[in-house]
Amino acid sequence: MIDFYAQINREISGGGDIVLATIVGQQGSAPRTTGTHFIVRPDGSFSGTIGGGKLEAEVLQTVPQVFAERKNKLLCFRLKGTEVAQTEMICGGEVDVYLELLSGANPFYRQLFKGIADLARSGREALLATQVRDGLAADREDLKVLLPTGLGEPSIPASVPEWLRPYQQRLKEALEGDPLDPAPFRLENAGFIIFVEPLKPAATVYLFGAGHISRPLCQLAKLVDFRVVVVDDREEFANRTRFPEADEIWVRSFDLDPLEFPLGPNAYVVIITRGHLHDHQLLRQVLPKPVRYIGMIGSRHKREVVFKALRREGFAEDLIKTVHAPIGLAINAQTPEEIAVSIAAELIQVRGAGQPPQKNWSV
Repeated sequence: MIDFYAQINREISGGGDIVLATIVGQQGSAPRTTGTHFIVRPDGSFSGTIGGGKLEAEVLQTVPQVFAERKNKLLCFRLKGTEVAQTEMICGGEVDVYLELLSGANPFYRQLFKGIADLARSGREALLATQVRDGLAADREDLKVLLPTGLGEPSIPASVPEWLRPYQQRLKEALEGDPLDPAPFRLENAGFIIFVEPLKPAATVYLFGAGHISRPLCQLAKLVDFRVVVVDDREEFANRTRFPEADEIWVRSFDLDPLEFPLGPNAYVVIITRGHLHDHQLLRQVLPKPVRYIGMIGSRHKREVVFKALRREGFAEDLIKTVHAPIGLAINAQTPEEIAVSIAAELIQVRGAGQPPQKNWSV
């Protein structure tokens, strides 16, 4: 999510205006979850989606009004009967979409989103609190508050807007979570809504090996909002021509420097090198790290050869069993592109596992 806001920074840094559409409430069946965004520009072009269908079409029809009146708008959709057939909401339900005009001419927004972009580069997390109310003047400078996580105590500003003061303790509790809870939530009191989004850097996929599977996998991983770092010891394989979408490309040996590769809970390690000796070398370095995912390409026979060597070196069986090998979901993939799809699907599955449900806290 923090990378999406970095995109907003790029959109408004030149002084232009955009409308940010956000799902701030959802019950029943819906194509996208609470916290989903998309950006609409004055010319009608947009980035992202909140699910398509009639719901998104009605949002797009309302956006010109937001630009013209310079007032934020809360749209409440209560879909049933024939309305459901015109949307992607199979069972119907309720969706609240908030439209905010974000103006690059407003120094407050330029500073706010630059701060979020700086967080993305530093790998830090934050909460972003937004006052949600139909008809709010969009040019005010107190409608959003950024609450970064600190190295010590959670960072709650000494001076916060009046609308946020009753919720300071709740926000402090959220910031104290370790790790920061990724689910957005609403704070409500007598119909007054504060929408709070955790801003977390995108998870990073480390592709060790820049061969024929890595190319489509890099494209797919970027398409579904992972950062991608490609690592190989062959410059003719690991280069910007073959991997234009990659965030970083490292031409170096597979002997990892812990300072260069600070692998932590937000890291996904994909081992698809050209031989089992490199795979073994990487696994023995990565297994002790607290990473979110480790996957290794290869047959079951290759897996057993590598795992047997790890056991001889003293690695615990429970630790070895955390490795996804053979890598990817079992979809009978054959071509490099199909294998890349199976791996990307497994990465999405792991990323989405254990996500907490939406919370609504009342004061």
